[in-house]
Amino acid sequence: MKILLVDDESRKLKRLKGIINKLEGIADNNIIHVLDLNSAKNILKQQQIDLMVLDLIIPEILGDDFELNGIAGLDFVDEIIAVDTYFKPKDIIIVTEYDDLIEKCCDPDKGILFPVLKYDESSNEWERLLTSKIKYGLISKKSRKFQDFSYDYDVAIITAVELETRAVNRLYGNWQKYYNPNDPTNYYINEFYNSGKKLKIVTAQQRDPGMAAAATLTGKMLMHFKPKYILMVGIAAGVGGNKNFGDIIIADEVWNYSSGKYIAGNEGEDMVRFLPDPKSISLDRMLLGQVSIDYSDVLFQIKKNWIESVNHDLKLVIGPLACGTAVIANEEIVKQLIQAHSRKTVGLDMESYGMFYSVCNGTGLKTTPLCLKSISDFADHEKGDFYQNYAAYTSANFAKYLIENVLKFA
Repeated sequence: MKILLVDDESRKLKRLKGIINKLEGIADNNIIHVLDLNSAKNILKQQQIDLMVLDLIIPEILGDDFELNGIAGLDFVDEIIAVDTYFKPKDIIIVTEYDDLIEKCCDPDKGILFPVLKYDESSNEWERLLTSKIKYGLISKKSRKFQDFSYDYDVAIITAVELETRAVNRLYGNWQKYYNPNDPTNYYINEFYNSGKKLKIVTAQQRDPGMAAAATLTGKMLMHFKPKYILMVGIAAGVGGNKNFGDIIIADEVWNYSSGKYIAGNEGEDMVRFLPDPKSISLDRMLLGQVSIDYSDVLFQIKKNWIESVNHDLKLVIGPLACGTAVIANEEIVKQLIQAHSRKTVGLDMESYGMFYSVCNGTGLKTTPLCLKSISDFADHEKGDFYQNYAAYTSANFAKYLIENVLKFA
């Protein structure tokens, strides 16, 4: 928080600085003091000030003769409001020890927009009010830290394997390779106009499958590109009935089924057994509402545009997505390790929790994660190239629809 003190009276200045120095969160180099209005104007032309404390009895230029009428100080406030060349302080407090100037500031015809404190050597009331104002300014500054953040990219897309990457690359032409000399990952960026708005997208593939690689790539995406949304697309295993190959899982929650510990088994049991301690992260509630509407027409068109005929409808499946460190290809293990702990789980993969965890526990940027993975198998041995390619296609193309029609970038 930057504070500008505009005052040339030593006793008052000493008390003002004493008040500020008692508060945590304000560095000494963020307290600026000037002795005349001309210096204050130069400061406001160069930098943004959070709070300006202004004494009305202040000369235009240090050393000039001036009358104790406060006109120059009041005119300065009007000038700040009217002149565009100033960085306007986010707040202003006027301090004066003269009752007639307080009355002048309170004149409705004058229209002063800022509080006026009566400075009194024998009273602490003005100190209390000033302290409260500064404390609130510190709280407000902290809350604005990321609200004022400017995103560099609209969307980042993460994939785990090559066939997922190919599906994303086919969404748009003109991908440009992005080089970072200190990063071995290959990034590809794209810019295009959609409904008159320019969208910027970046995509990259993990170096390896799994949560660790997903978390690492997500962290680098956040650091290099500062995206508003980060999407994970690709393939996953379906869990439970009433699902078909290609159906698109929207994870309303991702949970780590491999979190827990191994302990020695009891007599007559296996040598060791696993005690799960599942951790979960939920999808942003506003985004969940946006993706939970009827997209049947969109899904029909996506299915229709696939290169081969598919004999079942394409649908969205919204529910928890289980994530672990190893591939599961056994229905009995799915029942014991997954469904026993989250009966509503609709699918499982190896990356989603890593992405969500990195976003929620990383830089603190207000990036929103979304995982869209389509079903390419049912955690068994029956899988093939057709289903994997179709699933990668449906996931990527529904992501494209959301980017162009649903996600909010304003």
